[in-house]
Amino acid sequence: MKKKLLAIAVAGAFAAPTVAMAEWSLSGSVSQSVSAGGSGISLGGGSGSLSMSGSADLGNGVSGSAGFSVTGGGSGASIGLAGDFGSVTLSGSGVSWSGSGLLGTNATISTDGSASSLTVGLSHNIAGLTVGASASTGGAVSASASGNAGDVGLSLAWDGSSTTVSATAL
Repeated sequence: MKKKLLAIAVAGAFAAPTVAMAEWSLSGSVSQSVSAGGSGISLGGGSGSLSMSGSADLGNGVSGSAGFSVTGGGSGASIGLAGDFGSVTLSGSGVSWSGSGLLGTNATISTDGSASSLTVGLSHNIAGLTVGASASTGGAVSASASGNAGDVGLSLAWDGSSTTVSATAL
């Protein structure tokens, strides 16, 4: 009996690398508050989350990914493909595509979960300064520029009606 188990274990050890092509991760958290006072000890509201995600090399420079998460506020799932064409993701918050093009220009196309909004954006990185613009079928137009110079970050954004400028120390 022991020889049979040993043979199965050795065969499994050699077979496992050929079967385990995908990488998966599982994570989660639980929090709970405890209060102690004159009236005794009480437990406060808690929260928790659980997430699982994975990816696999599908060959020809294409990789696939999938994931889901469950939190106190709800749940979500996504599935995606990435390759020379960029990356495509389908999730409860919509469909998105992003890719790199000529001279480092990055393009994005996304929808909201109900497909009632379509946003198209473009950004370009020039010597550490990222300049971008986007337009949405909802009428929103935005433009932004951000970059870092040493230990200082600067961001400028315009959403069609107001301008926001922020500086941060990195």
